[in-house]
Amino acid sequence: MSREALVAAYLRLHPENAARLLESMPPEQANDVLNAVDLATAAPVVGYMLPTCAAACVERQAPADAALLLERLGSRESVAVLRHLPTALRENVLSSIGPQWLMAFKLLLSYPINTVGAWIEPRVLTLPDDCTCGEARDRVARSEQADQARIYVLDRARRLRGAVRGLALLQVSSRKKVITLLEPAEALWAREPLATAQEHGVWERHTEAPVVNREEEFIGVISYADLRKAFRQIHHHAGANGDREMSEVSELFAIGAGSLWRSIGDLIGNDRRR
Repeated sequence: MSREALVAAYLRLHPENAARLLESMPPEQANDVLNAVDLATAAPVVGYMLPTCAAACVERQAPADAALLLERLGSRESVAVLRHLPTALRENVLSSIGPQWLMAFKLLLSYPINTVGAWIEPRVLTLPDDCTCGEARDRVARSEQADQARIYVLDRARRLRGAVRGLALLQVSSRKKVITLLEPAEALWAREPLATAQEHGVWERHTEAPVVNREEEFIGVISYADLRKAFRQIHHHAGANGDREMSEVSELFAIGAGSLWRSIGDLIGNDRRR
């Protein structure tokens, strides 16, 4: 059996273990591995990866290829990856996604302009809760976000377990588990209004906060400075922003309510088949 066939067999038979291995590799190498196998083999592996790591691979693919890969994932996994792509690339990928998926993805990605979710920074470094401090240090060293004050730790369901500071990772044995260094990380809800979020107690202790969706999945962070800036912006330009939101909603419904429900039905059906 060739080396390529062995790799494909390993990814197909052990997608969760393969995902953890790919997360520990530089994104270029991880993406080369995914590109070496067919979509049916690659998709389950990507589905088990942390969204930040999966997105780093997707960034290195042509939008059309990335769209085909995301169509193979369940709805939550696809949207989690899309949130961590740069805005321009995300739009290019969405434009390549089949029409039966597009409306549902846009619906899942959208948050009202006056809520926290519309202003988050999704491109942050995260760590899985089952990695060692040595593995964590390697990931931090390779990351473009190596200067993050706090690094957020997630479980395999993308739920927030806590945070760890980079300095703490340098002061312990490489074999020590990251989870032993966790400190609490109080999260904001993505649909929380900006006006309410400004009064949250988290700002008494930190200058940024993690953000989770209704399933308690981590989707990014927001800083207090960005929160205040966003609030001032929509407060002073409420009319223009309101018109834009109404136009976006109208555009969705203009395509047809029937198409929307068919899209959501396809997503649900896909999730059940996985």
